[in-house]
Amino acid sequence: MAIPTLIDRLAEEGYIVLPDLIPTSTLQRLRVEADAVLTCLLDQMEVARTTDPRVTWWRLATGRMYVLKVKPVLDLAPMAAGVAACDVLRGLMAELLGGRPQLMEDKFMYKQEVDVLARWATLPVLGEEVCKHTDAAYFAARGFSRVLTVAVCLDDCTEATGALRVWPGTHRQAIEHIPTANQGPVVPDDVAPDRAAVLLEAFAGAVMIWDSALVHASGPNTTSRPRRLLVLGYTCSTER
Repeated sequence: MAIPTLIDRLAEEGYIVLPDLIPTSTLQRLRVEADAVLTCLLDQMEVARTTDPRVTWWRLATGRMYVLKVKPVLDLAPMAAGVAACDVLRGLMAELLGGRPQLMEDKFMYKQEVDVLARWATLPVLGEEVCKHTDAAYFAARGFSRVLTVAVCLDDCTEATGALRVWPGTHRQAIEHIPTANQGPVVPDDVAPDRAAVLLEAFAGAVMIWDSALVHASGPNTTSRPRRLLVLGYTCSTER
């Protein structure tokens, strides 16, 4: 798809999906790296009997431990760092942002149960879904007026594995948020009704890009298959 078309679609809808952007060989190395990072951090936490601030996790109602994400990761994951700095991705972000891109956030998203008891950890009991929200207010508080989120699909992202849902055009609206105790500010259902959502299913190797002001959410992974993402946030370097 031509760059001007991508720019127009991103401006209008708030998101784009680019299939087959990441080579299979790179994907496999990223998967190995993502698993190694998580295993290393879990082992370290068990030994130290304390939670690493990089890890966002909680208990499910079943008592099992559930890891949502690890952030930041590029200092632990050289393959991921190479993808974040590659010419293809940075060139695309330069076109979409209209200036030199600056990487300002990086994380692995896991959405998976882990075989760790962690009886020492005081954690909330939550479900597997990620509630409706935007990231714009969080980024604005850090001094970034516009951020594009890039999600590299390391695995197939389907409805069953908890694919992303987005609400097209909401990045151009003033969105109400409601504070919560454990999940940050969430967007109420009447502001972003389920019937208006678009499910972004994508195969491994695809790259999803959305405006941080776009309302998005995701459901649980109801399969035994992983649904890992390398998520990168880019802003225009002229902003800072």
